[in-house]
Amino acid sequence: GEGDLRRLSQNFNTMTRELRQKRHALTTANDQLLERRRFTEAVISGVSAGVLGLDSQDRITLVSRSAEELLNVKADDLIGQKLVDAIPEFAEVFAKFSSQKLKPRTQQQITIGPESDERTLAIKVTHEAAGKGEVGSVVTFDDITELVSAQRTNAWADVARRIAHEIKNPLTPIILSVGRLRKNYGHLITEKKELFDNLTATIERQAGDIKTMVDEFASFARMPEPQMVTDDLRNAVKEPIILFRESTPQIEYILNIPDEPVLCSIDRRLITQATTNLIKNATEAIKGIGQDFSGPEEKGRITTSIHLEGDQAIIEVADNGPGLPKQNRARITEPYVTSKGNKGTGLGLAIVNKIAEQHGGTLILEDAKNSQGEITNGAVVKIVLPLIQTEKESTDSDAKTEPSNTSDNLTKVLSDT
Repeated sequence: GEGDLRRLSQNFNTMTRELRQKRHALTTANDQLLERRRFTEAVISGVSAGVLGLDSQDRITLVSRSAEELLNVKADDLIGQKLVDAIPEFAEVFAKFSSQKLKPRTQQQITIGPESDERTLAIKVTHEAAGKGEVGSVVTFDDITELVSAQRTNAWADVARRIAHEIKNPLTPIILSVGRLRKNYGHLITEKKELFDNLTATIERQAGDIKTMVDEFASFARMPEPQMVTDDLRNAVKEPIILFRESTPQIEYILNIPDEPVLCSIDRRLITQATTNLIKNATEAIKGIGQDFSGPEEKGRITTSIHLEGDQAIIEVADNGPGLPKQNRARITEPYVTSKGNKGTGLGLAIVNKIAEQHGGTLILEDAKNSQGEITNGAVVKIVLPLIQTEKESTDSDAKTEPSNTSDNLTKVLSDT
């Protein structure tokens, strides 16, 4: 009926309907935000680049999985901290972006990590704003160490070609001319004969050193494509050991290889060249210590071995020399990066690394360790190559995984095809 009670009940029902509608709208919006958040987190966790989310006070609020891996730190250790305090290496780059000195799409490079494992990161900062106020920032970064290394390698390959073309040809007539001068006119020199001999010998020696350096650059520039054939890896490793044993008897060369053939798809000449470079580097490192190795305990020792791990064959060259350098260790496989000063071109390990990549393998550099796992003097360099599965191994593998039904049979036939 009419009256205040009826109006009160109508208003109350209207209010409850409006509350129900608004509650439904809020629930729907919350579900949409949750779905968007899950999608965003899935995207962020799937990208290879590291992502850091910052609030308006530059405190870290989000850390992606890739960021944890690239920075080698847990997200819980970063959340809530200011970026410049949590990651001091980012401070200078972040300040440049914050002061608007850089365009939004500009990337900056920094070097992070210990000297033995330095990595190059490309960093980009994007500021988010709503109206006149700043909401926060997003910092993205990616590991471009291998990209930078490849760019340096390509640049040095081009330099090597130019050096080989411009310098190598004039060197031969210079060396020949100096030899003829000493042979044809040496007996005519009556005054300062010793000085004449010393100067001509110096010219020959220095020109010979330059020619050797140019030959190494030329060899690096024209690295041939490997001619892959199935071969026994042991044969490629034996040859350089025999040569070094004869030429350097003061150093002990040990060879440990399996009794059974180690079949790999390799270019035997290139693998022999790579092994020779590794043994040569180890020999020069031991000689560079300056000891005579006269005592049995002080004798220089280089151990070359082949061992198998799963479906991989590993060529390992270990020495008891001074070990790997602490600085620029991550760049030691790049051209013209050497720890020998003026005595080396820095192309030995670069060529070995290139040969390993051409064979689908990797090059690993490690410090020597004793039986207790403690780091000692010396270095260990490994070339990891894929093995070829023999017919017997293939048969044994098929016998262990018998198909259980027609569908599995069809899958196996398609995969074999």
